Amino acid sequence: MQDFFITLLYIIIGFWILRIILKWAFPYLLKYFVQYLGKKAQKSYENQSQNPFQKNYSTSKQSSKKKEKSDKEKVGEYIDYEEID
Repeated sequence: MQDFFITLLYIIIGFWILRIILKWAFPYLLKYFVQYLGKKAQKSYENQSQNPFQKNYSTSKQSSKKKEKSDKEKVGEYIDYEEID
């Protein structure tokens, strides 16, 4: 019974320490995450605003070819089941 209480005490202390560490580290992690998303959004915006009048037809042709190819591919063998009386 004493081992159970010691284990429970370790779990409670572990959660308490984890809470303190997260309270300290969360602002830094959030700051890093926001900066990362900001850089990613800025890069995406710069790629779109470089030449807005030029359309990228090669990607649309490639994607349509891929669709046609996947539609024509044989997925599997069709098996016709017969009812047995």
